[in-house]
Parts: sequence; C-alpha cells; structure tokens
Amino acid sequence: MLSGIVTTMMLLLFIAMWIWAWQPRLRNEFAAAARLAVDDGVPPGEEMTTDEGASQ
Repeated sequence: MLSGIVTTMMLLLFIAMWIWAWQPRLRNEFAAAARLAVDDGVPPGEEMTTDEGASQ
C-alpha cells in the first residue's frame, strides 16, 4: 500500500515538473541555457587569440 502511494506521488511530481518545464514563457530561458555549452563568444570566422584553457 505504501509503495503505491509513493509511486502515485512520484508520478504526480513528474507530471507537475513536465508541465512547468514546457511553459511557453520559459522557452527563451531554456534556449539560452542550451546555447551556453557551445557559445564561446567568438564571432564566426574568427579564432580565439588567448590561451584560455590551455594546460601548462
């Protein structure tokens, strides 16, 4: 019985988080966060001139 209640609560929590994550007003924030991993701030066609991240 307890496992059924816990499973139901977890399912409801998952559905609530899914609804929250797919709100249209959060789309721009999530898109900006997704670009952080690949956006190095260097304009296209230019190379980085500093040794940022280089091992010594």
